[in-house]
Formats: sequence, structure tokens, C-alpha cells
Amino acid sequence: MVFDKLRNGLQGAMNNLRKAAVLDKKTLKQYTKQVQKTLLSSDVEVQLVFDLSKKIQERSLLEKPPGGLNRKENVIRITYEEITNLVGEGGLLEPEENSVILMVGVQGSGKTTTSAKLAQYYKKKGYHPRLICADTFRPAAYEQLKQLSEEIHVPFYGDSQQKDSLKIIQEGLAEFNHKGLIIVDSEGRHKLNQKLMDQINNIYTNINPDHVLLVLDSTIGQQAGEQAKAFQESSPLDGIVLSKMDGTAKGGGALSACSKVAAPVYFMGVGEHVGDLESFDPQRFVSRVLGFGDLEGLLEKAQEVDVDEESVKRMMKGDFNLNDVYQQIEQMNQMGSLDKILDFLPFKAKVPEKEMQLQQEKMQQFKVLMDSMTLKEKEDPSLIKRSRIERIAAGSGTAPEDVRELLTYYKRMKKMMKSMGGGRKMQRMMRKMGAGGLQGFGL
Repeated sequence: MVFDKLRNGLQGAMNNLRKAAVLDKKTLKQYTKQVQKTLLSSDVEVQLVFDLSKKIQERSLLEKPPGGLNRKENVIRITYEEITNLVGEGGLLEPEENSVILMVGVQGSGKTTTSAKLAQYYKKKGYHPRLICADTFRPAAYEQLKQLSEEIHVPFYGDSQQKDSLKIIQEGLAEFNHKGLIIVDSEGRHKLNQKLMDQINNIYTNINPDHVLLVLDSTIGQQAGEQAKAFQESSPLDGIVLSKMDGTAKGGGALSACSKVAAPVYFMGVGEHVGDLESFDPQRFVSRVLGFGDLEGLLEKAQEVDVDEESVKRMMKGDFNLNDVYQQIEQMNQMGSLDKILDFLPFKAKVPEKEMQLQQEKMQQFKVLMDSMTLKEKEDPSLIKRSRIERIAAGSGTAPEDVRELLTYYKRMKKMMKSMGGGRKMQRMMRKMGAGGLQGFGL
């Protein structure tokens, strides 16, 4: 999962704070030390970490808690605000339909895959994206982007024989008649060098793109800031895409480093699949890291795959039946694994790893079992006793133990979701903080 180490460390610090008998200077110092250790392990710059912990201590001692919050909750509120400031600004990139986005970055940053992800992202939002492969330095880039464009059904242009990147782009723009949202995968290099910067500057000057997005590999941590500054000098950057955020402990360092550059982080790559791209909103992101979820983000995902929002809300409240479970399984591949869906829910840290994995290989078998149930049985699983279990097993070609496993899974999920919805006090606090998009959901 994205930022598991950062998430677990910060939530552990908050849990220890909540358990403390009193909130005195000693307790506060222990808390900030734990926060420091967590941020440093995520490769956040040392001075930034010390400045942040100092602010948390000073504000916690001087500021009076807002109405309805106790002193411990106020410390958590302050932590939320300071970490949000640390990770910098996000942004929402809403390009014109007939415009050009130039993708830049060094080789190995994930630029080509990110170009396809971006095309898929905007296609879902009603745009008509096109892809141009102008990366002549890496031989496999042409075939990779061509295959990805076919996978997402987006028009593609490239010339595997042409070595002039600028000429490829100009021919691609002419091929598409400058219509649609044209995303250009530009040339990269193994490392930053003057030739790469000159090439990017030449392309920028000649095609005058509407937007320039820099793709940075988040696994390089603090070095992301240096790369961003170097590209900023070659061509004005509109924003940054941080790739590989799902597989690194240095993502916090990359985010904080990018916050020093005058370009917001627009997107995060959170997986290998073409749909694994998320817009970056600092408040919602920090809300997820601290364990308060991002219900707004979850509903956005639901809307992308035409999932009934009422069903999603029933799942989150623990007020669901087997019809909802069946629908959940059908939509799982489109929305992502349940592990990723739970990432958007409050207090994910309390969900056992065993429950998060949910035995993905069993999901299709569960569907077969539910296909053998009556409508009443799916609406009210409590009706399913011994005789019904044997009938369902026989009808689905499975064993009675498999039916009982499904029912046990259902009961555990229901109990787990209800327990996550039970933290009313903390939810009231998050409403006051305005975090995670919790307002408007009656929580």
C-alpha cells in the first residue's frame, strides 16, 4: 500500500498520545519524537522535520483547543495542519480539450507508463486524448506506448525509424490535426545531462505546449527536488507527477522536496496498472495517512465505474447484505483491490492484514455460491441454516464448508465496517478540521 510505513508510524504516535494518562510537556515531547522518527524514515529533510516538530510543540502548548476538541485532539489537529503544509500544494489540472501536454523526465522515471495513465485518467473525464511517442532514446518506448494506447483505446502516433524527436511531435500534431488532448511522451536520458535539457528546451520552444508535466520517480526521495529544479530551468513546469508511490518508503521525502519548487504535484502513480493514477490533494492525502480516510475520493472512484453510491455508503456503515457483497466483487477489478478501497476508509490501520487481502482467489467462488442463493437469502443471510447450506453447496458444485466460509466472511466484514463507523468522537473532530472530505456524509 501507498505510504504504509509513514501511515503506521504516524498512527502509532497518535495512538500512544490518546492512551497517555495526561498531556504534559514530557508526553508531548515523546509524541513529537515519534513523529520525527517516522518522517525521517520517509526521507523527509532533517531541517524540515525539526521545524515541523517544533511548530507542533509550540502550537500545542500555546493554542487553545477549538470548541468541542480536547487537548489531545487539538495536538492531532495541529499535526494534520503542519504535515499538510509540509507536503506542499496540490492542484487540479483541467486542460482545454484541444491542447498539448508535454511529459518530461529522465529514463526510468515511469514517464511512458504515466503518459498512458494520464490519457486514461482524462478519457474517463470525457476528454478525447491522443498519445505521441517521441522518446527516441529508449528503443522499447515506442512499442510500450503503442500497446498501452491499444489497451485503453486511445489514438497513437509514433515513428520507430525516426530519430528526430521534434519532427515526430510535429508530424503527430499534424496527424491529429491539433485536435483532442494530445499527450507527448518526450525523450529521456539515463540521468540529468545538458543534452537532455537542450533537447527539452528545443521541443518546448518549437511546439509551445499548453502544459508541461515532469514525471519524477518518488523512490529517489529528496533528490526529486534537485531534478525538478533542473527541469524547471529548461522549460517552465506546470506541475509534477510522482510515480511509483506504491513501492517506496521515500515518498514523503519526494513530496516535501517538490514543495520547494514552484510547481504543484498534480498526480501520484500508485500502482502498475494503467488506472493506478490519483490526483493529489494535500488535505485528503494527509487525512488518509493519518487514518481518517478519504470518503470523497472513494465516491469518485465509485462514480468512475458506475457503482451505486448508496451501496457504497451501506458498505461503509456496515449495513449491507449479500447483494452488496456480490456487486462489490463484480466492481473490484475496476475500482482496484479491496486493499486499495480500504485505503480510502477511516481507521484503516485497525483493519487486520488478513481481512484486507480477503483471499482474492476466493472472490469468484463466492460469486458462484451467491448465484445459487435465492433473492431472500441474499437479502437476509440469517435465513441460511443447515438445509439451505447443503442446497446452495450442491447447486454451486462446492462443499458446505465453502458456504460457511462465505457467511463467516460476510459477518466479519459487517462487524469490521460497523466498528470503523463507531468512532463518532473522532469523526466530529475531523469535521471541525475539515479533513478527508468527511463533511456532507453525515459522519
